[in-house]
Amino acid sequence: MDPTSTKSRVLEAATQVFLRQGFAATSMDQVRQEAGVSNGSLYHHYPTKALLADALYAHTLRDFHATLMTAIHGRATAQSGVKGLVRNYIQWVVDNPLSARLLHELRRSGLADVGEWTTANAEGFDVLATWLRQKVDAGEMRDLPFPIWTAVVFSPAISLTPHWARQSKPEVVPKVRAALEHAAWMAVAP
Repeated sequence: MDPTSTKSRVLEAATQVFLRQGFAATSMDQVRQEAGVSNGSLYHHYPTKALLADALYAHTLRDFHATLMTAIHGRATAQSGVKGLVRNYIQWVVDNPLSARLLHELRRSGLADVGEWTTANAEGFDVLATWLRQKVDAGEMRDLPFPIWTAVVFSPAISLTPHWARQSKPEVVPKVRAALEHAAWMAVAP
């Protein structure tokens, strides 16, 4: 996305205002002022606050998924892929604490289970499920239902995300990251 585009400016402004005040307390006019755009520009791109939140969530989620999925591209083994997914998850949160906090805050604010963000999530899950199926079929991983697999691999890191995202410069001790990677792999190893 062009960093000078109106959409980019509005999304960046919405991030700042949503994190500062919370989704419910934020008005579209506050986002407009923060972005330095006209009413017409704001409402042309995002007619409602809910559509703005949906677009922002989807934009952030796509960035997260892009980072996460690099662990399973190419010739990754099941073990290196699982550990890499957890490593990438943690690294993305550490590198992007505001974005990680934003994902948690917006999801808790009651985004509808429809919209652009559900498409972004489905795209990421499709890539992951395809890779997982290949590894299970090759006998490299235990065959678990996809929701169970994602829960045992990602839930420990997800539960720690709010802690890391609240820190201005989050730090993850290498032993913690290694323990989470190992636990994820042991949960799905054949």
